[in-house]
Amino acid sequence: MHSPSQEHQQFKQYKALTLLVCAKLYMMGRHESAIKSVCNEMRQWSLGKRYELSNDLPDVITLEMNKLLEILDAKRKQKLEKWSSSRVGRQISNIYVPYNDSHTNNNGIIRNTMLREPGVQSTRLISTSIEDDSGDTVTEFKQVKSSDEGWAMEESASEQKRTALLISMKKPSENGYAVQKLRAKATSNRLLKTNMRLPCDIYQATKFEISTLLKYCMDARKVCEKTRSFILASLTLGTSLQCVSQRDFNHSKNTLEFEHILPTQSQRKRIIKLISPIHTLLVIQLPNDIKTHLLNDLEQSTLDKISTLLKHINKQHRTSLSLQKISNYLAQKLKQESIDPTIVALIQGQTADVTPALSYTHLAEQTVNETYQRFLKFLEKLSSKSANKLKFDYSIEHEKNKAIGSPLVIDDEILAKFFNTIEQNILHISDIYSHSRHNLITYYVLFTLAISSGYRPVTGWLGKITDYNLLNLTLWISDKEMHQDISGRVIKIPEIAVSILEHYKQYLKAGKVEFMNRKIALSQRYDHAITGEAHLFFFITDNEIEEVTPKTMTDHFDRVLPLPLNWHRHYIRSLLVREEINPELIAAWMGHAELNEPAFTRFCSYSINDLSIISDYINKKLASVNCRAINFV
Repeated sequence: MHSPSQEHQQFKQYKALTLLVCAKLYMMGRHESAIKSVCNEMRQWSLGKRYELSNDLPDVITLEMNKLLEILDAKRKQKLEKWSSSRVGRQISNIYVPYNDSHTNNNGIIRNTMLREPGVQSTRLISTSIEDDSGDTVTEFKQVKSSDEGWAMEESASEQKRTALLISMKKPSENGYAVQKLRAKATSNRLLKTNMRLPCDIYQATKFEISTLLKYCMDARKVCEKTRSFILASLTLGTSLQCVSQRDFNHSKNTLEFEHILPTQSQRKRIIKLISPIHTLLVIQLPNDIKTHLLNDLEQSTLDKISTLLKHINKQHRTSLSLQKISNYLAQKLKQESIDPTIVALIQGQTADVTPALSYTHLAEQTVNETYQRFLKFLEKLSSKSANKLKFDYSIEHEKNKAIGSPLVIDDEILAKFFNTIEQNILHISDIYSHSRHNLITYYVLFTLAISSGYRPVTGWLGKITDYNLLNLTLWISDKEMHQDISGRVIKIPEIAVSILEHYKQYLKAGKVEFMNRKIALSQRYDHAITGEAHLFFFITDNEIEEVTPKTMTDHFDRVLPLPLNWHRHYIRSLLVREEINPELIAAWMGHAELNEPAFTRFCSYSINDLSIISDYINKKLASVNCRAINFV
């Protein structure tokens, strides 16, 4: 095992078991493909290239063979059900199949396999049904790149390349296809505007409409218990009636319970101590007027009663209430109060595929419940004029330290020790221009700028020197994955990061002169980094120049901070949410803004002062974890 962060004992256990399994399969015959596959997995694991796989493999010593096979089978099905081409799912299958064949004495088979066409990048399609009052069926499709690494899957989800709406109309138009096309375009524009939650949007529910609805719902003479429960559940949980009927409730406690599971929550034993402990079960206390045992079955008769009620309210009070307005009211109200969208998405039961920011955010369960209870208190005030007020239990207490979401939030003490260790190692190496010292300096600057900018891990990470303006402390980040031209976004970087970058520039200039007569290629690489002809950062391994790519980054960082390459994006977004920075500003800074809400353009209301808010906070955080400018030469 070459990787220092892997669990070596676990690897030895699987290697020994694989040897016995392969020996038996070889004697059984016709298992050459399975033997080759499992041996290849062991070989790649030994080279340190199976981080995601090792996170999901159970311990061997403590398990019987039947139990081990049961766990492996469950894990591969879980991965493959989410995405049929899951890389980790296939890797677990490569281990499970020979183990199971050996244990159950299955006969081997020979398959003819087809190779994928070279140069074709695989993608996956995410479809989401959207509720629409027009009667049309609206489905949103998002095409994202598939990737071999778990962290890259998160990044591809937040880099949506193509988004399209499929609008299916129940009745053909008498005026022909052109009219249908215009109608579909109008529906698309209306949904786009609805997502922006603009105060001037006439398709959003008003306080009067919601208070009138609550007045009718709380009157037992006008609304039956089941109808009331469905309407209130759709209103308070921000989802359609169909989604309400599919959610998991605890009837005895009258709570909503669901698992918030992310790929990053499964990590190797050796690095668990570096990250934050996480719970996956989220519990939300519902109002007493919602009877959860009635929400399991949504019958047509209930839909008819709700439709009749809304028609009656609209006729009597000249309102325009609809099911879509009711289910959208939670997101509408909380967005206007600048509540982080991850909290809204959790209450609505959305996944990280639909809301990519969920993958990056570390939240306290108490924060989610406090936000939900504040929304219920608002509804309670709206229903105060009715004969029966909306009621819910204030006495429910939640664990203060129970956290959900991303575990990749490093404690300040650990991060301070990390920066201090690299600094000491740099200062203790006497040979200023040695390759090991060059790499340590590169790590120090890379990690500082990563935290300071939230830059996505890509080839040529953190760009070229020409992307930086050290006079006004700004960095230009390309957003070509979100636009069809060369537009991008500009962010401010903290003063500490700029100071460290200035020292790194001096080191590059000195290195260019040092190797001018001895190692011309290396001297030229230093010069190209200074002039912007090549990317700013590079590694040196075995006297060879290594450009900064996700692959080389993984090999180098495994020895200093063995976390997923985008851990800094998890870390910084969680910190900004905790600091209650405006969520739209966070989304723009992270590059999570949607195509209809481009960030930092001429139509954007953000100013340089808004950028300074995040920059100043990150600067204080860097100072608190002992990150400082040091002399490299």
